[in-house]
Amino acid sequence: MAAKAFVGIVAVLLLGAVLRFHALGQDVRFHPDEALFVSFARQAAVQGDWLLHGSLDKPPLTIYINALALTAFGITPLPDGVLTLDIHKGEFAARVPGVFASLLLITLTYALAKRLYPSYERLPIVAALFMALSPLAVAFSAAAFTDGLMLLCVTFALWMSSRRRWLWAGVWLALGFWCKQQAILMLPLVAAVGWLCEWRAGQSMKLGKWLRFMVPLFAGFILLLIWDASREQSTSMWTLATTNNDPGRLARLDELLPRLGGWWQYAGYLLGLPLITAALLLLGVFGLLFNFKRHKPSAYNETQFVGMAYMPSVILSIYIAVYALIHWLVAINIYDRYLLLILPPLMLLIARGLLKIVNVMHKNQRVIYLLPVLVLCLMLPTAWEASEMRLPIGGDGGKHNGIEQLADYLNSQRLGAIVYDHWLGWELGYYMGTWSDKRRVYYPTPQALAADALLQPDRAPRYFVLPQWVDSQVWLDTLREAGFMLTKTYHQAPFTAYELLPP
Repeated sequence: MAAKAFVGIVAVLLLGAVLRFHALGQDVRFHPDEALFVSFARQAAVQGDWLLHGSLDKPPLTIYINALALTAFGITPLPDGVLTLDIHKGEFAARVPGVFASLLLITLTYALAKRLYPSYERLPIVAALFMALSPLAVAFSAAAFTDGLMLLCVTFALWMSSRRRWLWAGVWLALGFWCKQQAILMLPLVAAVGWLCEWRAGQSMKLGKWLRFMVPLFAGFILLLIWDASREQSTSMWTLATTNNDPGRLARLDELLPRLGGWWQYAGYLLGLPLITAALLLLGVFGLLFNFKRHKPSAYNETQFVGMAYMPSVILSIYIAVYALIHWLVAINIYDRYLLLILPPLMLLIARGLLKIVNVMHKNQRVIYLLPVLVLCLMLPTAWEASEMRLPIGGDGGKHNGIEQLADYLNSQRLGAIVYDHWLGWELGYYMGTWSDKRRVYYPTPQALAADALLQPDRAPRYFVLPQWVDSQVWLDTLREAGFMLTKTYHQAPFTAYELLPP
């Protein structure tokens, strides 16, 4: 059995690697948030700004790892010795850490299943297969978001708590928090899994174990406070994070149904196409409920044994249910990447439920080997689409394709040309390159832009850039009313640039 398990996990990892490296090879542009984080990583790797000065609302660990990847795979010196970063090499380099993090996540899912369900020999390989083929996991593998490395760290924390290694569980959870603040949402599950494994081993949760778990978390938080204070920015990382992500309220009654539909639009790709995901979820839940109902212990020892067998599924189910309800009922932004934290527990639960159904329906244990084949047939086509970035999850979805041509056009203009940029922000900033000599300016309203542009004495050429998916007519009308002559000098869908001639 050990040899079969080894062959099985190697095969699953190879399958996962094919999907993830295929995703890495796609010629796609950054999502605006990816461009934001990679711009800070470039700032560190090329310009030496390792304190990441600027409007940053995330902790630095993922950005530092991306900066090291840029140094290894993307940065080249100019003839005068100055470092620079080719934008396409930068896209590849910044996505490399996410690919390897996603592959390690498959292995951790296998290891975690072995710890939580030691009596079920086939469950770890099925859970790992689900993780390898999950379109959501594949879509976010070759990505430069902070979520991928955060998910890897918190899953390491889960595995360490399942092994009753409380100090290391705390360290990995703290590292996850240094990747993204959202890692703290995994704290209850890490603690509950550790408590369960202590109970299984006949041990109690003494104060010393809790301290070994909490001290690294507290130390990581204090160090992050010190790091942020050392940046000496007018607005701290914490303030920006609260401003950008604090919902501040519960969802209104009229928002509940649209929010549920919005979350399902992304959750439908957890296990394949939405119909396949719904079917596998229902079968998994049915298998878990059937398993709970089937056993009726009649003695204390049997009750204790069954409770130990059930508890992993109960804990994982409660965590997923509470996490889902919070994200539905609280007015949290509906982002596909917010579903990543439930991937490891969900893969374990669905694998457990489906294996129970197969065991009940087929007494011949050889039939159970058909389950991975069925999973492969159902999930692989959608996973392949995810690896080609053709699903509405993961990255930019082609929305900003062509922005590099717009950036080349702007860079070809005169030294010091002014670019009025309201919509493209960090995205355009990344693609204009490390050492662009153009001045990009943001104004919140068309009136502010027109008023300030009239006061600009510099005779350098000025350009107003806009994407086709925004309603820009009020901006154009306001500029014309202020006396500016607008000439369309660049148009290549989905971007347009106007040259502005002042009155």
